[in-house]
Amino acid sequence: MGRFLSDNFEATHQKVGTFQVVNGVKIGGNVASYFCLSDGTVIHAVAGPLGAKEFLREARWAVDLRKMAASEAGGDAIKYRLALRKGHLERLASENGLRLPPRALPAVASGPPPVPTSNEIRTKAGRALGNQGQVHTLLAYYPLPQLSQLYTIVFEDVLKEKVSTLPVDAR
Repeated sequence: MGRFLSDNFEATHQKVGTFQVVNGVKIGGNVASYFCLSDGTVIHAVAGPLGAKEFLREARWAVDLRKMAASEAGGDAIKYRLALRKGHLERLASENGLRLPPRALPAVASGPPPVPTSNEIRTKAGRALGNQGQVHTLLAYYPLPQLSQLYTIVFEDVLKEKVSTLPVDAR
């Protein structure tokens, strides 16, 4: 897994929540992983912790999705976003049984994508999805968002944690 990740990604981290460490045991907190392009746009995200096999599966899917989208788009930014949307819609349907018709989604236009909101996952259908289903819904509605616009929604609305800059409380 380490070789695949180092061959395909630049690893970084950012603490956005807080937790306590009591007697060496972490209490609270959560994790989200993002697979981004070099400009900080999100191809794929994972909400919550995963085992090594599952994480590698998601990383490989992100790489495959990016390659497929680039191949289908042929350099066209709108087609690239549409191909990414299609990938997330397929995962949403296959893993959650939810089929969102593309015509019900916002149009993909040239220029920067719209700023993501949590409206789509706050619906009855959205709340019934698991964490990953909610992430696929967000990325289907808002393909290729900036990480800076997405991480608060994933952390607070999907994972139900609070973004915080407070230091870790080690007791």
